[in-house]
This record gives sequence, structure tokens and C-alpha cells, in this order.
Amino acid sequence: SCAPEGVLLELTAGEPIRGSHLLVAAGRRPNVDELRLDLAGVVADQNGINVDAYRRTSRKHIFAIGDCRAGPRFTHAAGRDGALVTRTIGFGLPARAHDDTLPGVIFTDPELAQVGLTEEAARARHGHVRVLRAFFSENDRALVDDDADGFIKVIRAGPRIVGVTLVGASVGELVLPWTMLLGKASLWSLFGTVVPYPTRSELSKAVAFAAYEPIVFSRKARAWAQLLARLRRP
Repeated sequence: SCAPEGVLLELTAGEPIRGSHLLVAAGRRPNVDELRLDLAGVVADQNGINVDAYRRTSRKHIFAIGDCRAGPRFTHAAGRDGALVTRTIGFGLPARAHDDTLPGVIFTDPELAQVGLTEEAARARHGHVRVLRAFFSENDRALVDDDADGFIKVIRAGPRIVGVTLVGASVGELVLPWTMLLGKASLWSLFGTVVPYPTRSELSKAVAFAAYEPIVFSRKARAWAQLLARLRRP
């Protein structure tokens, strides 16, 4: 609702939020109405030009990339589409676009970054999932910067990583390794990576360690360490 003193936003849960302005970012609409695509036999609807995973239209020799086609409308998605189509046309090496591994970032304060499934979507698709969390309140760089709100959440279905959610300052800079690990079974490569101290990237290593923490500190691991200690005694 609008009032002389500003805007009051009523939430379905929690306290109302007051502000001076309200920005409505409703997304982008493809502007293809004047292209007369029907004359070329290219199919389009209200979501844009219909394409397959190779970004081919209904006319297989015509491609559509970027915001004009149906699908995620990110600048980095358009760049990826361009690279894939260049590879297909220029080198004869068709390549599919995998939108399920496409990261997205909302540049608010704090930032929100997501790659793969959310926890809710992962539970709906896979049933049982394991959720790992690490919080910026436990990260020295975030504490020094006095900006320690947020977390990293990793969702695993069986051994595979199926989704990662990051909330906090500059988390868009931290989503890269998770994009590379999505769909893979092992967090060991990230756990074993040497990360500069103090940086926010340490939190990615911390949440990767959380996957192995039950093994590292298990009863069998302690018994093995005690046995080695006895064998090493002079």
C-alpha cells in the first residue's frame, strides 16, 4: 500500500516492511512481434522463440540466442548461448545448453546466488536429501568486514550435489566452484583446496568439510588414530 510517508509492504509471514520507494522488476519480454517469424516457419509464443537444447528453432538451420528465445534471461546465459552456437556453426561441434547448471544471482543486499535445485525443489524431486550449511558468522573475513549475515547451503541427493544456495555479501563471487561441482559426487577437491586467509571463500571449504566431518571424527577414525599413535611409540 502507498502512504504519504512512503510504501508499506505487507508480507505473508513476518512484520511489514516500510520504505520510500518500491521497485517492481517483472522481468523481460521478447520483442519479436515485428520480425514476421511465421514467414520463415519459425515458431514463437508469448515466452519467445521456441528453441531446443542446441538453441535451434523449429527451422533447424536457424538459431535463436539470448533474451529473444524462451528460457532463462541472464546476460551470462546469452553469452553461453553465443559460444555454443559459434561452436556448432563454426566448428561443426554441436553442444547442448544445460540450464539446470546455470547459476543466477540477485544483486540485493544481501546478495542471493543459486545454482541447481533449491532445498524445496530437491526434496520434491528426490525425496530424501542431505543439507550442509556453513554461516558467515563463523568466517573471519566476514567478521572483520562487519558484514557476517548469510550462509552457504549445499543440497545432496545421495552422493551427488543437486543444488547450492548462497546468501550474503558478494556471494555472486563465490558461486563459481559450486557451478563446477554441481551434479558431481565428491566434495573432496574443494575440501582439499588451499584457500587464502582471511577470505569469504573459506566458507565454501568449510561447508565441503562438513560433508566429511562425520567420517573424520567417527569412532573408527579415532580408533585408527589411537592405533597409529601406539605403533609410533618408541
